[in-house]
Amino acid sequence: MAPTLVEHVVADAGAFLKKAPLQEIGRNIYTLRDVVDEIRDKPTRRSLSFLPYELKFKEPHPEHVRLVTDFSKKTGDYPSLSATDIKVLALTYQLELEHVGSQHLKKEPEIKVNVQSTQRHPETPVNIAGFHFPSKKAALTVRQTQTEKDTSKDTSEDTSEDTSEDSSEFNSFTFWRDPLLSINGELLQLLDPIPDPVQVLNWKNKQNQTDTQTAFDEFNSFNFWRAPLPSIDGELLDLLKVDDVSSSESRLDEPEDQSDDGDEDDDDDDDDDDDGGGWITPSNIQQVKMDSGDWTAPADVTVGCLTTDFAMQNVLIQIGLHVLSVNGMLIKQARNYVLRCHACFKRTSNMNKLFCPHCGNKTLKKLAVTVGEDGSVHMHFSKNPKVLNPRGLRHSLPLPQGGKHGNNPQLVEDQRFPQQRLSRKARQKTDVFNPDYVAGSSPFCMNDIYSRAANLQIRDGQCGGGRRRANPNANHKKFVKKK
Repeated sequence: MAPTLVEHVVADAGAFLKKAPLQEIGRNIYTLRDVVDEIRDKPTRRSLSFLPYELKFKEPHPEHVRLVTDFSKKTGDYPSLSATDIKVLALTYQLELEHVGSQHLKKEPEIKVNVQSTQRHPETPVNIAGFHFPSKKAALTVRQTQTEKDTSKDTSEDTSEDTSEDSSEFNSFTFWRDPLLSINGELLQLLDPIPDPVQVLNWKNKQNQTDTQTAFDEFNSFNFWRAPLPSIDGELLDLLKVDDVSSSESRLDEPEDQSDDGDEDDDDDDDDDDDGGGWITPSNIQQVKMDSGDWTAPADVTVGCLTTDFAMQNVLIQIGLHVLSVNGMLIKQARNYVLRCHACFKRTSNMNKLFCPHCGNKTLKKLAVTVGEDGSVHMHFSKNPKVLNPRGLRHSLPLPQGGKHGNNPQLVEDQRFPQQRLSRKARQKTDVFNPDYVAGSSPFCMNDIYSRAANLQIRDGQCGGGRRRANPNANHKKFVKKK
């Protein structure tokens, strides 16, 4: 049976780098100009010059790009995606809307891991020696006794005696400790009566003397130093002798035949082992991969995206789009992430957070988690120590800058930043054909080249940018000379 082809396939750069047979996966292959420009190695670019299928170039709509960008921020994959990756996701979303519809697509990611902070750690011990944690019921009883004392001044002597008893009970030691375990009367009756202590001592001395005497006799005996011999009946001994004689005669008569038969049996055993299942061979390796992987054959798939990027696969599956592997299989399992603070070890499922909501430090790291069938969350930590990047800890922070064009590193979540506005002269527009135009001191266009904003090369619609004071903790790009 021939494999079913996907009607529309959007190919990422990984599909061309892995030499995926796209003509055997889909009928219409789409990609972007930016994807082809990303490919730099000569063998792959040479293979793109003569493709056995037609490669169609298409650009996504801006509203789809904006929707995919917002969705990736909610899933926590936005920092791992480039501008080209977001366009590929938007193109897949656009083709899905055109050919299938939007009924099955999600606007918000499904939150499978919901982390909530508790007031008290579940492993915190409740009863600690030397510490007292009064409950709310005890506090209510104390308040009730105080009110009874105030109201009992005008009452009879009986009520005053009751309140005094309550106060004495409150101040006593037994009120603040746990009650001791009590033994029922029936259990006490079952116990033997306590004997006289003199009789107990005499009985213990006699018992110790008898024990030491028996132990000394057993130690000096011969049976203590040898293992006990097994008892075998005479009839069994006769049968064993007859079997030994017959087996020795057979060995003397046929030594060569027996050795040959043994070799043949060993060969047969080896053949049986070779013919058994469980071995991975070139003929069944594809089937083994399909059985062990989290993918299935694409059936009734109209639009799919072929990519090898895990972040892109996660966003596509969370939206509800189809993801294809290099061998044409349909990937169905996605990853889930949470942010874990390596300072206070708290977790949050809000992937838009930059600072820890518990301690306020900028120490959040993305952590992969899996949710079991019973709802238990398993975290997967990395053994690589470089996950906790110490960048920014070598040099001291720069001095804080003031003014309307100050550039300071963000240290807290609610830090205020300057608006980086243009100067008034730069905001003026010289349009002589506008009926509301008012001529200034000069009929020519005025360009702002002397203000602080002009020196920093700040443009309209841009927050920041331009020439700044160099930050020693900033990440610099390394330009490699092309060969």
